[in-house]
Amino acid sequence: MPTGSAHDRFVNEIGADGAVIDQRSFPCRCMIGEDHLDENSSWGNEPDEPDNGTMPFAGDEETYDSSGRDEDYDFRP
Repeated sequence: MPTGSAHDRFVNEIGADGAVIDQRSFPCRCMIGEDHLDENSSWGNEPDEPDNGTMPFAGDEETYDSSGRDEDYDFRP
């Protein structure tokens, strides 16, 4: 079985209210190769609705202006 470089895998313990109450680190050598959150863990208090990309980013207008108002760089909602 192939192994990756040594790194840490983090596992969160989630309380009844959805908050992270503890986090443990375990040595890992999976193929991800860098520190990561265990696939069976979550960050806790996950939003009920997925991000649909409609929230404006603070630099949207500046990015659009600095690109010469190129439509390919118009990230404004």
